[in-house]
Amino acid sequence: MADKRVSELPRRGFNVVAHRLRLGLKRVWVNSGQLIQIPIAATAAYAFCVYVLGHPYPFLAAVASAVGIGPVVDRRLRRALEIGIGATFGVLVGEILVNLYGSGTWQLALTLIIGLTIGTILNSGGIFITQIAVQSVYVVVVPATATTMPFPRTLDALTGSVCAILLALLIPRDARKVPRRLAADMLEEVDAVLRMMKRALREADVTMAGRALERARETQDIIDSWGSSLRISREAAKINARARRHAAEVTRLSRAHTFSDRAMRTMRVIARRVVGITELGVAKPVIADYVGSLADGAKKLEIALRRGTDRSLAEAALSEAAGALDPRAKPDWDIHDESMVLLLRTVAVDLLQAAGLTREEAQSRLPPLAVNADEEDGPAVE
Repeated sequence: MADKRVSELPRRGFNVVAHRLRLGLKRVWVNSGQLIQIPIAATAAYAFCVYVLGHPYPFLAAVASAVGIGPVVDRRLRRALEIGIGATFGVLVGEILVNLYGSGTWQLALTLIIGLTIGTILNSGGIFITQIAVQSVYVVVVPATATTMPFPRTLDALTGSVCAILLALLIPRDARKVPRRLAADMLEEVDAVLRMMKRALREADVTMAGRALERARETQDIIDSWGSSLRISREAAKINARARRHAAEVTRLSRAHTFSDRAMRTMRVIARRVVGITELGVAKPVIADYVGSLADGAKKLEIALRRGTDRSLAEAALSEAAGALDPRAKPDWDIHDESMVLLLRTVAVDLLQAAGLTREEAQSRLPPLAVNADEEDGPAVE
């Protein structure tokens, strides 16, 4: 057994690397707009300070604009404001204190203490306070270049911050776009994991069962990114009239996020049980069919979420799959088979709620239980 596990390490390593690379390329595509904006803003802020203000090395202009935009679509306006104001304020504090008592070791410590104290009083945000610390350290440690303007580095930081804020305000953004894409990516993972478990159960394939468990464990990044994008979209709906029109769909995507997360948590539990079943060399074709039906419904829900279209086809497919989930369908099943079906009932209810049904409506799609009928969706799994 130990030799077999060692021999499988290269394959498992390749699967993990391939999966992470696939997710990484998706992140590049999702954040491509931000990645393009960073060099544009940094170059514009740097050029303005060089050719208009006459500053020879406006390092802080490029830095403030780059960090204000950020490489990830993450609370664009709030991020730009927090980082921009924090960076500008940190530079200003540093320049004032350097002009008062010069630069050196004790001056650096004192400047940090004063800057962090003032920043904490003004704002509790970690980004804001961190920017004050970083920029004040730079001002104290790096000597200023000769210039006729007062507080030149404060002007550089202010210029970069303004560029970041202008891009956040001017470039239009569909509040539904990123949450839609991440929602579809998550349901694509749900579909893939279910299909892998179906194959593992049908063929008693322990290797496929292990891959399904690994893939299920790798989905948390998508869930977290999806939740973050929804927070951004809700913020955009508050400050942007165009985004406000999409508030209803953002709310529906938020609901889908909650229940997709719950479904995947239960699927990880199921995947661990599938590994145990396949290690015994026992095939479960009937349960495999149940899992495959749920996968078909998840695929239809993925398509609806990606296109932003009606979810009725997904609801119908998931309802049909849920209707077959009877833990006493086969008289020869033991407690392990029954508990597996009960867990699949929980997944079905969560996916139906992700498709837009209420809890009561989702539970009504399940066949009633002969015992403990009040627990129609099986054991609660978090």
